[in-house]
Amino acid sequence: MPGSPEDWIAVLDGLLAGDRLAFLEVNRLVTGVLTQLRAYDFRDEWDDLRQEVVLSIVANARAGRLRDPQASLGYVVAITRNKFIDRLKRRLRHKERETLPWDDETARALTSPALAAETAALRTAVRDLPPDQQRVLDGVYVQGKTYQEVSDETGIPLGTMKRRLRDAVAALRRRLADA
Repeated sequence: MPGSPEDWIAVLDGLLAGDRLAFLEVNRLVTGVLTQLRAYDFRDEWDDLRQEVVLSIVANARAGRLRDPQASLGYVVAITRNKFIDRLKRRLRHKERETLPWDDETARALTSPALAAETAALRTAVRDLPPDQQRVLDGVYVQGKTYQEVSDETGIPLGTMKRRLRDAVAALRRRLADA
């Protein structure tokens, strides 16, 4: 494998000229980066991933963006990492979609009388909280807003809002532990 950045410019030039050895050098570098990323779960996709990376390298080399010897090796490493992360994100999103709808066992567990009783106890405990704590809980945990968004909407200073949220959660824990 070439050691200096100048060697990588020669490898990229060879790659553009169709040199098979240059292609193999780039593939070896990409495989090394994938190994460093511990991308073992993607072994079945490595060929596709390497092809994406090589196509990106060729497109940028042809456009003249990889002429700096110091940056060419870093670009190959960065583009490999970025393409891998993109695939990882797609796979995670796909797995999330695969798990829904739930199986029958999960659906039964969610509609069980024990869960219904716990949910009712939680709702009662929340209703017994002061209104300012209820608003903060609703904004953060029910509506999924950020602390800053809840603070802005309610007009409660951020530090006060966080304290009220902490106090509300502690009160709920105490109340539900006693139940």
